[in-house]
Amino acid sequence: MYRQSDLKYLQDIFDRRSNDIAVLYGNRTSGLAQILSDFIKDKECLYYRASSVNDRMQRQLFAAELHEQTRSPIFPDDDYDRLISSYINENFDRKRLIVFDDFIPLIRGNPTFINFLSGLLFQKSTPGAAMILLVCDDINWVENDMVRIVGRKSSEISGVVKLHEYSATEIREVFPQMPLSELMGIYSFLGGMSGVYDDITDKTTVKDVITASLERWRADDFNPDSFLPSDIREPVLYNTILCGIATGSSKLNDLHNLTGIDRAKLSVYIKHLINCGIVEKAVSADVGDSSGTQKGKYMISDRYTLFYYRYVFSRLSSLKMLGSERFYRKYIDHERISFVEEYYPIFCMEHVKWLMEHNMLNFRVSSIEKYYDKNDAIDFVVVAAGGSVIACACRYAPPHMSHKTLEDVKTSVRKNKLNCDNIWLFSAGGFDQKLTMSASVTPGVRLIDGADQRLR
Repeated sequence: MYRQSDLKYLQDIFDRRSNDIAVLYGNRTSGLAQILSDFIKDKECLYYRASSVNDRMQRQLFAAELHEQTRSPIFPDDDYDRLISSYINENFDRKRLIVFDDFIPLIRGNPTFINFLSGLLFQKSTPGAAMILLVCDDINWVENDMVRIVGRKSSEISGVVKLHEYSATEIREVFPQMPLSELMGIYSFLGGMSGVYDDITDKTTVKDVITASLERWRADDFNPDSFLPSDIREPVLYNTILCGIATGSSKLNDLHNLTGIDRAKLSVYIKHLINCGIVEKAVSADVGDSSGTQKGKYMISDRYTLFYYRYVFSRLSSLKMLGSERFYRKYIDHERISFVEEYYPIFCMEHVKWLMEHNMLNFRVSSIEKYYDKNDAIDFVVVAAGGSVIACACRYAPPHMSHKTLEDVKTSVRKNKLNCDNIWLFSAGGFDQKLTMSASVTPGVRLIDGADQRLR
């Protein structure tokens, strides 16, 4: 599953009469393999997946694969430009597609690889036309290291496609008949990585999705370190840190006390996890008095990874012995609602975006941002174009949201000096009578029942 607009963008580049270099990147679970497969299926394509070998052997492997796919002569010691031009020039009456998948080893082994490609395509050294597509699942490398290595040659890249996570609204559009409670549960568990939704239908339940994952994690060939980047050298320390963050030790000092790892080293490890996109540092909306917000708080970015480290990683032995069904009943079932509740503000933010996009608000929105309140009273803020703020609090799990929530939000608004005249309260379980009565007579207080929320 992927966005059709991304496929169309690649196709538009291919349909040009010019030579082109394009980059396609994103997590494998964001539909990378599927969009690549669909893009190349009706084209004459040379496909090569790079290996972690030195440059000389890389060229030999590429030459052998070129011969295998096209029966072109093998020139194992030639540069890439001759190898590729021999393929392009065979039939130069139509545009060719050349895909370098997992292309990082190509550039690491030969930093001038981009020079080969640009010289080949843009200095008119071949009579034929081609599109060269560079594919990668290392987001951090593409957005940092590649930019540094390519330098000025980046201007010769025709287009870049990054596969982004799906929003809850987009997932809802894919599964319009799925009950909203199940959709929220599944999205809270899987996040927005579209590739992991391929086997899901409108009738799939949260339990179905979780137990299927438990079965994969229970298999003999499952690697407990598979959530870590392949190049991490100290998986023991990184797993320890991720377990700590997943179970509530979200600050540096907390992690130091829990793990015993030196603070300086701990900072380096966390920075690497952030660069790899596994961990993120919480940044609160820049409104009001910043002293009232939490700082230095670390979170696991991906919900699927968070679930694994919170509930499964330390219990792999129990999962093996109990099986997925019994493990689910013992460790997951009673925790599932609270896990969804952590993510409920995201759905509420989606609802506000829906209202905005459908012109159902009587003001212009500048931003909708998470707010990391020290008192945990405010979940996110809606900032109007003029700078005024709407403070929003969310509750998913029973019982009803109480009047105390409103009082807590008012206290945080005063304490954090927010320019706020409006409070919106979201609850999937309704509101108690006192809160309902208070909201009816208090200007600026709005109650949004979960049953009335829309994601599209």
